[in-house]
Amino acid sequence: MIKARLIRYLFAIHRWTGVTLGLLMLLWCLSGVVMIWNPYPSITLGDRDYRTEGLAPVVAPDAIALPAIPDSAEVSTARIEMLSGRAVMALAWSEGEESKRGLYDLTTATPIETISEADALGIARTYIERHKLKSEPAYIQAIERDEFMVAGYFNSRRPFHQIALHDPEDTILYISSKTGEVSQRTTGSQRVWTWLGAIPHWLFFTELRRNTPVWTQVIIWTSLAGCFLTITGLFAGIRQLRRRKSTGKLASPYRGAKFWHHMTGLVFGILVLTFSFSGFTSMQPWGWLEGDKSSGEVAEAYSGPPLTWANVKPALEAQATALRTVSRERSLVSLIGLEGRPWFIWQSADGSRRRLDALGQPAPFDDAARQRATNVLAGPAARFDTMTAPDEYYYPGASSSDLPAARIIGNKDTRFYLDPDTGAIRFIADDGAKGFRVLHMALHTFDFVGSPIREILLVLAMLGVTAVCAFGVWLGARKLARGGKLDNIPNDEPPVA
Repeated sequence: MIKARLIRYLFAIHRWTGVTLGLLMLLWCLSGVVMIWNPYPSITLGDRDYRTEGLAPVVAPDAIALPAIPDSAEVSTARIEMLSGRAVMALAWSEGEESKRGLYDLTTATPIETISEADALGIARTYIERHKLKSEPAYIQAIERDEFMVAGYFNSRRPFHQIALHDPEDTILYISSKTGEVSQRTTGSQRVWTWLGAIPHWLFFTELRRNTPVWTQVIIWTSLAGCFLTITGLFAGIRQLRRRKSTGKLASPYRGAKFWHHMTGLVFGILVLTFSFSGFTSMQPWGWLEGDKSSGEVAEAYSGPPLTWANVKPALEAQATALRTVSRERSLVSLIGLEGRPWFIWQSADGSRRRLDALGQPAPFDDAARQRATNVLAGPAARFDTMTAPDEYYYPGASSSDLPAARIIGNKDTRFYLDPDTGAIRFIADDGAKGFRVLHMALHTFDFVGSPIREILLVLAMLGVTAVCAFGVWLGARKLARGGKLDNIPNDEPPVA
């Protein structure tokens, strides 16, 4: 009697959890299908960087003027580019515990407090010209955030100017009013598919996503609730299989929608569970599956001590001198710190890059630099090679996948993937990253196989889990329509043949 009552309560919990959560899970299923082919918009797409492609070639002034900040300030960012026809420098630094950033005119060192509407239109016109479009931009509005700009990494650049390009793709640019960066690009079709895919799938609704801690907890706990719903459903589904008197074969005691929910749940329930669980792991909850502390410390050792303004200032002057003599156009000059020294990456609109040292001289990531990197990151006995094809942790669709790449395999099979042109670390495959690879990426995206098999498997799986959730939602709606009255749960007697 007690056992039967407990089972009855478990069934009731499953049904009411389904009534509460079923519609959200169905939404996750349908939007997940859309995301197979339509990812969230980004200013980079594949091997294209639309922002850099849209920058005018840097024209260094005859004499550059740099801002007066303390020589002891620790510089994290220094970037030279053109903005509305003038050379500017974006700078980020810290003085003690205080972090600061600014945008400066390289001719006068005057701080540029804000990017005006006219400046934003000028940036958009340069973007149009560089992308060889034939249209005239139009100002839409100043905007703090929307569903395409909700992620936290946009916070330092808010608010944005929203500019329509009136091109065939109906492109809209989001230009930072603080830095002048083209920070996001959406096309008409992307906006439609994102509203059907990534926004509902990730719950990227503006008011929810603006509060990152709350949004994070919502994703974590709804995913866990989905796991609980699925586990209880699998238990109930297996228990409710009965043997027919006439044939002796297992069968469902249900009819109609309940029968189909029962059968599809038994077949696809494990996939519903793996999708729910891998969605939970995507948040790396409570520090789980995050990068290992030791690999982070090794990466910091490779970067070296923070760069000070005393080191960076003469290096910036040397870059400006070199820029005035370069024959090939360069759209972006940016600072990186490696081995405790400043290096600069010159990037062209076509994506080609070149590394220079603090004196403005070419300094490629050559064999000697690679050996130094190997010694610091993994020890002299580590294996170094150049990848031209993906491996199991560095592949298309992962957090970083540009090829070719330099790979260093060290102790415990920790892998460091470096940019072969600059020496900068692109990705670290340590224990946390490897766990994330299996428990999120593989389970959630089936990326253990390549296209088109991956897409075929995903579609078949999503059709099944969508059917499970759809029948569950229908049953939940019927339950609510009856005022929440509990259905009769079949007893332990076999069903009539």
